[in-house]
Amino acid sequence: MHNIERVRQGEADNYFYPFFWQHGEKEEILREYVNKIAGCGMKAVCIESRPHPDFVGEKWWKDLGIIIDEAKRNNMKLWILDDAHFPTGYANGKIKEEYPELKKWYLDMRRYDVAGPVKGARIHIALLNGKVWDKPSEDINHVIGVYAAKRESNRNTEDDAVAFDSFMELEGALKNGIITWDIPEGSYSIFTVFYTRNGGEEATKDYLNPLVADAARVLLKEVYEPHYEHLKEEFGKTILGFFSDEPRFGNTKGAQAAIGCDMVLPWRLGLEEELPFENKYLPLLWAKAGGKEGDIRHQYMDLITKMYRDNFTGVLSEWCQNHQVLYLGHNIEDNGAHARLGYGTGHFFRGQEGQHLSGIDVIGTQIVPGMPYHHNAFSTGGSDGEFYHFALAKLGSSAAHLEPHKEGRAMCEAFGAYGWNAGLSLMKWISDHLIVRGINYLVPHAFNPAPFPDWDCPPHFDAHGYNPQFRYFKTYSDYTNRLMNLFQKGVHKAPAAVLYPAEQEWAGAYMPVEKPVRELMEHQIDCDIVSPDYLINARMAEGNLIIHKEAFQVLIVPYGEAIPATTARYLVEYAKKGLRVIFVEAYPDKTVSGSLEAEEWEELKCFCRISTLEELALACADLAEIKLETPCKDLVYYHYEQGEMQYWMFFNEHISSAVNSTISMKETGYAYRYDAFTNEMYELIGCKGSYELKLSPYESCIWIFSEKPLQGVKKEKGSIDELKPCDIESPWKVQFADSFSYPLFTEGVNQTKAEPIQNIIGYEDKTGTVSYETVLTDSRQEGRAYLKLKRAYEVAEVFVNGVSAGVKICQPYVFELTGLLTKEENTLRIEVTNTLGTQVRDGISHYLIIEPFGVEGPVTLYTE
Repeated sequence: MHNIERVRQGEADNYFYPFFWQHGEKEEILREYVNKIAGCGMKAVCIESRPHPDFVGEKWWKDLGIIIDEAKRNNMKLWILDDAHFPTGYANGKIKEEYPELKKWYLDMRRYDVAGPVKGARIHIALLNGKVWDKPSEDINHVIGVYAAKRESNRNTEDDAVAFDSFMELEGALKNGIITWDIPEGSYSIFTVFYTRNGGEEATKDYLNPLVADAARVLLKEVYEPHYEHLKEEFGKTILGFFSDEPRFGNTKGAQAAIGCDMVLPWRLGLEEELPFENKYLPLLWAKAGGKEGDIRHQYMDLITKMYRDNFTGVLSEWCQNHQVLYLGHNIEDNGAHARLGYGTGHFFRGQEGQHLSGIDVIGTQIVPGMPYHHNAFSTGGSDGEFYHFALAKLGSSAAHLEPHKEGRAMCEAFGAYGWNAGLSLMKWISDHLIVRGINYLVPHAFNPAPFPDWDCPPHFDAHGYNPQFRYFKTYSDYTNRLMNLFQKGVHKAPAAVLYPAEQEWAGAYMPVEKPVRELMEHQIDCDIVSPDYLINARMAEGNLIIHKEAFQVLIVPYGEAIPATTARYLVEYAKKGLRVIFVEAYPDKTVSGSLEAEEWEELKCFCRISTLEELALACADLAEIKLETPCKDLVYYHYEQGEMQYWMFFNEHISSAVNSTISMKETGYAYRYDAFTNEMYELIGCKGSYELKLSPYESCIWIFSEKPLQGVKKEKGSIDELKPCDIESPWKVQFADSFSYPLFTEGVNQTKAEPIQNIIGYEDKTGTVSYETVLTDSRQEGRAYLKLKRAYEVAEVFVNGVSAGVKICQPYVFELTGLLTKEENTLRIEVTNTLGTQVRDGISHYLIIEPFGVEGPVTLYTE
């Protein structure tokens, strides 16, 4: 059965796993919350200790037993966060308490600038970090080597570079904490390289070393295996997987920790014996040598990102595979951290390669509608909106599309730390933004049973009844889950691949991946981001690059001054076989981890093209799957194939302008439009290959093309623009109800027109539902009738004579009243429900604006 048929028959699977936080609550609260989650249309939870006072203790097993029991009553599934608290790697405190030898090691370096000649010069290294108030460090016993190099210049230079060819090891120079060396004539730098426990991120200083498999096995022993021992009968049944939350190197705090900056580096004992370069070049992980440092840094990053993959992710995923559960989660991708150290794992794809679902998160106002640029946010340093809008979800979905064992499954943790201003309208916009880019599992953040108000990263979806929008949560979740159901067990279709540029970033100047992806997406050319690792097993067929089930007609390489030699050779190989390969802005100047012969460089420049970033979309225009009569950079699409069915999702991401254009495409067969809010299918109006698309701001739609006709399809009723409009100018009775008193409205005032109420004295900080009621005279209608609100803030429900005409959580606020206007005088009531953000203020919630409260007129009745 095709996805659309299952969904329309009410047989949709669940792709929601909201966080359900555990603090040791009473049994009745746990059962109440499981039922609330099930009642709002989400048939699973992700259990998180936040923190639980007895994690993997008797109280924990008791609470899990209660949750599992209630989940089974509701036919629900569970994922479990895999540590006592986030980020993963704490191992329930056992690394610090019982396995301190498996704590993280770091590599550090002290540089001494000296001038010669001086015979028998001595340097005391007891204070390796150079802080005058520090005591002598035991790290003097951890010195890997002492090295020297001649400075490039005895003048002030920006980078204090040294000469690559002058590096030497001062073998035997260090004795009893003293370096003794005959400094030659000239300006030199002496480098002491050592390993240490000190200098890393404070928050994860007692965490396991992700470069050591035995350290990951402690996490298995302390968390995974106890869960299996207590709950093994539920593994693969009720319990479906373990979730790692933000594991990382943690060698420094922050998202900007690119190799080469002043920080300690990930290390493990004996790693100096595994390095692919001579130890004397270790200082170039920090120092510069006329560009030659890029090769050393690339080789180091290449090594440790593979070690992370094999010794952390790989260990956990293998255990889960052997115990019939999934391993999933997400790292920190913030502001480009996916390719860096610190908060990152150095390489997005390797960092989660073993996971059975790819994973990302969208929290802390990282994505805000209408803001694809840097803006203030909860995250340190604000949010790089361009990265979040154009790269983040694409990274997650690309891994899902291109790694066979992920089976197309891409997960996003979403909405946490957006604050109380975040409501269903914003959540719907973000959900559409993610789904239209290929995310098909959501982990909403969060259901929190702690007493209200709890300041831990709101919004909380029920908040013990205080959240007035919760009664409409099922409207959102049913809509979103139907969409996610459509994009399962099929194949994503896109003409372009963009090479993942982490390796270029490690080696020197580079172009962030979001730059070319943005140019493509704003011209409706879809793409996946392709790790160079995937090129190894790729193949060519009919001029297309085939990676797993994806077929790409063009491979785009963001600018980088350096590129790995093996990657360059693959690019040339595929280009010679007919693949269009485009370097953005320029060819690389050099290679790292190997070199190309002169004739290989000539082939690269002969068979591969160059395009400026601004002309990239034009260079790929002939490959576009769709063409718009009227350009619209905010229209995003997603093309998905399941059997003979073609699914197209379109989303208007603009916050105020509508899309109104004709789309030309090659699709043939029976054409339909699917409404995921109503779960109804309509005939798609248009000629073969040419269809009209109209989308209000925040609106999305699904087009489906089938080789065979589908049953139960309705005819389009036509646009309301064909009907007669009449603005309602009757006086309005305005009343208010909070979340507990609803539907009992009080505190009435009168308005001559429908408008927001926050400017009325006494209503400035109201949270709840405002009701606008009037009487329509001479309004009996036998034909079609619709009500349109210019805008509402934000969830709107319309009633005619006490009968609901439906709920809208975002634009367009159009309600069908056909068959409801049955009297000469009809009572019309518009209810608008806002968020808790007008009433509950905290340090997180101020990153989103407080919207008006109520209806923004005109309110217009359309009739035949």
